[in-house]
Amino acid sequence: MKPALLLNASYEPLSVVDWKRAITLVLLGKAEMLSTHSHKIRSARRTYDLPSVLRLQRRVKIPRKRVHFSRKNVYRRDNYRCQYCGEKFPASRLTFDHVLPRSRGGETSWTNIVTSCQPCNRTKCSRTPEEASMPLLNEPTEPQWWPFSASAGNLDDHPEDWKPYLWM
Repeated sequence: MKPALLLNASYEPLSVVDWKRAITLVLLGKAEMLSTHSHKIRSARRTYDLPSVLRLQRRVKIPRKRVHFSRKNVYRRDNYRCQYCGEKFPASRLTFDHVLPRSRGGETSWTNIVTSCQPCNRTKCSRTPEEASMPLLNEPTEPQWWPFSASAGNLDDHPEDWKPYLWM
């Protein structure tokens, strides 16, 4: 069965829950359905819509953790798009690029790493974007917080009805 996106009462994404948890939250009156899947759930006596997006009735406070620095999370921050040519690629065709090259003391950090396709990374080589005449599309920054793990993948992988509630 398909999972559901769980939103706080303030419409911020909290997590992805399985269909059983989603139905339980709705039946207990703890959440309202904002969107449904085309599938239905049947019990012995009733048929229920399968929730796709839920909003909690009461706001819950959640601790914000720093986003773990990883290759997948960098690709995710940059929306799987090369920060030089702007093309979108699958993760298997992407690389890390140090904006200030490591050979010049550049660190491996959120603010010095961008997503790059292999051809752009080879072209830039050990130069800065300015020296290579390859301006960055976006300045690299540390992401604030994501409600999903890196395994959540590309934003395009989520159902269409989730996208208005997800942001990068």
